[in-house]
Amino acid sequence: MGSTVASLLGVDEHPAFGRPGGGGPTAPRSRGRWAAVALVVLLVVVLGTVAVDDASIHGRLRRARAALAAATVTESQSAQHLTAERGDLALTSAEARALSWMATASAAETRSTASQLQSAQSGLALETLTMATLGQCLSGVQRTFAALAFGNTGGAVGTIDSVAGPCLALEGGGSGGPVYPFDLADPSVIAVGRQYYAYGTNAEAGAVQVLESSDLAHWTAVGNALPNLPSWASPGYTWAPSVLRLDPTSYVLFYTVQSATPLEQCISAARGSSPTGPFVDTSSAPLVCQSDLGGSIDPSPFIDGSGTIYLDWKSEGAAGQPPTIWAQPMNNRGTALTGSPSALLTPSQPWEGGVVEGPSMFSAGGQTFLFYSGNNWDTAAYAVGVATCRGPLGPCTKPLGQPILASGPTMAGPGSPSLFVDGPGQLVLAFHAWLPGAVGDPHSRLLFLRTVTFGFGLPVIGPAP
Repeated sequence: MGSTVASLLGVDEHPAFGRPGGGGPTAPRSRGRWAAVALVVLLVVVLGTVAVDDASIHGRLRRARAALAAATVTESQSAQHLTAERGDLALTSAEARALSWMATASAAETRSTASQLQSAQSGLALETLTMATLGQCLSGVQRTFAALAFGNTGGAVGTIDSVAGPCLALEGGGSGGPVYPFDLADPSVIAVGRQYYAYGTNAEAGAVQVLESSDLAHWTAVGNALPNLPSWASPGYTWAPSVLRLDPTSYVLFYTVQSATPLEQCISAARGSSPTGPFVDTSSAPLVCQSDLGGSIDPSPFIDGSGTIYLDWKSEGAAGQPPTIWAQPMNNRGTALTGSPSALLTPSQPWEGGVVEGPSMFSAGGQTFLFYSGNNWDTAAYAVGVATCRGPLGPCTKPLGQPILASGPTMAGPGSPSLFVDGPGQLVLAFHAWLPGAVGDPHSRLLFLRTVTFGFGLPVIGPAP
């Protein structure tokens, strides 16, 4: 190895170390050898150091490689963890969205529940109010029947008036419903100054019921307009009254009544000095009966532009004759018929169901109109029709193929029309109707009002006045 090192360093080892002895000339060689030895030692040290350093570097490299491998594994694990964390994050986000949706839905459900609770509370309050109102109405009705049972008609009228408000509220009054909560079938209304009077078929209050109002919205029972019947008439069978005002102290009440012998329906008249009566009938026989046509009902007076009085009514129909609406002139006191009767109307349209009755005539714009009822009186098919007439004695035609007023949300089976003009000059139609779902006996027919206008030469039914 020494020679190798020497050759590498450019030193010839033979002259310096191959000759024995020496002095003088050999000293430089000795110094050279020592220098070479020192150099070799230094080189060995350096090489050792290099070897140590190389081993250290290799160790470090192995450790670095191990660390790198470990880092690679860690990185892979970290990537896996990151992927898992991202998945968890996505799941958490989805869960958060789901929780948020559930929270929103829960809030909405809470609001809905609160709203339902509030509605239920309001409904409960309304039901409590309705039950209280119903209690007031029924209590008044019971007291009324008790008064009637003891013959106290005045007390009965006062009691029934005291609970008219609660009873009317239960039946939808004020929203297109009835204006009076108790039975007032076959109504007829007249205006006298600032007051209105409504007359109706017999009930507990008497043979001819009378109501009074100052605003057409609130009605008070006055009592019985016809306390006594003529000797030829049967009690308990009076209906369809109608009143004619001749002057401030002269009124004529026309009404349907059953004769005692023979038993048939006829029309009679009574006179009075006040719209509330009492009306007195001193007749010895009916005004009109038409026995051969099944009897006569539903009288309705009419005064034309010249002041002539006419009476319209219905014959029931018999011996192959259909129900017919008639008209005939009267004397100037409204106590007797003159001339001959004229047939105005018979059933001719499907909706009429083979029936025409309850006439009410009026004139407007030079045209005469006849309102009437059609179909079966105790069904929801009962309705009001209109005809146009050349004059009070006809002829009359039907411009519509359907009723002008029929069942609706607030009423069923409207009929028995009566036309009058209110204080401001508005034409108003009074009629009776059942409440929806309460049609036919033992239910009541209630008083309704509607305004009447004109369009294209025909009447148009409007809202309540």
